[in-house]
Amino acid sequence: MNIFAQHPWIIGLSLGSATAVCCVVGLRRSSKPLLLCAAALAITLIAMIAIAWTSVTPADHGRLVIERLVAAAVTGDSQAAKACFSRIATIHMGAPEHPGEDRSRIDRAFDSFQTRHRIESNDIGSLHAETTDENAATVFLSCRTQTAATYGAVPTRWQFEIVMEADGVWRIMRITWRSVGGDKPSLSML
Repeated sequence: MNIFAQHPWIIGLSLGSATAVCCVVGLRRSSKPLLLCAAALAITLIAMIAIAWTSVTPADHGRLVIERLVAAAVTGDSQAAKACFSRIATIHMGAPEHPGEDRSRIDRAFDSFQTRHRIESNDIGSLHAETTDENAATVFLSCRTQTAATYGAVPTRWQFEIVMEADGVWRIMRITWRSVGGDKPSLSML
């Protein structure tokens, strides 16, 4: 069911096509069994679409966490931004496999949103989320941000690993700052 929840149109189009074929052939041949099959397929299709629309995937949870994080960062609400992170979260520069810094470095970065890194404008270019596990997602974010310390909007790319923790809350476990202005970022930029 997870594959259907993430990609409902793949299975939906297949079921819809099978329904149409059974219905057309059943009507042309006046075949009651084919018409019953078409009806059963149509009911299955409707039920699966309803389930897909009401289910929330890990990718959906991940996207919501990042939307909350961005909103908090833009308004300078460092406490709300920090609440999006796990107590054991790490931040990495350039790539997730590069050595990371611990949660205290993340907290200091958000504290600077009140001063030199106060966001003046932010435009999200893309926000893409993928389910990686039943309790995990990876979210990719690119945006153009102008802060009090920059001269104009600077493009940045980010990668977030979000997990559902033991308390049932979805939080960021790892943040990777992929690029800033097309170059690899450094910790001194935080």
